[in-house]
Amino acid sequence: MTDSMLPIIRQMHNAADDHVRALVLLSVPDSVLMKYLDVFQAVCRRAHFDLGLQFIDIRHAEWSATRGPDGRHRNPLFDQVRDAFAAYARAGTAS
Repeated sequence: MTDSMLPIIRQMHNAADDHVRALVLLSVPDSVLMKYLDVFQAVCRRAHFDLGLQFIDIRHAEWSATRGPDGRHRNPLFDQVRDAFAAYARAGTAS
């Protein structure tokens, strides 16, 4: 029997801590997160990674957000949240 789990989902399941889970959530393509949203949410819930659940919610909101004429989000909150989440993820790799 072959393992059909996507490597990025396996990384999420096998993450040693929330910082590693954050790195995975930052790198997962939107198409994969859309398709396996429930899987990523379940991993965050099981790990009590509320910050990850909140980040998933923000990414979900981004998919439907209106863009400006330059194609960027009109609301700077999306970039601010992503930057803060990335800083959190990097803080775990500094040790």
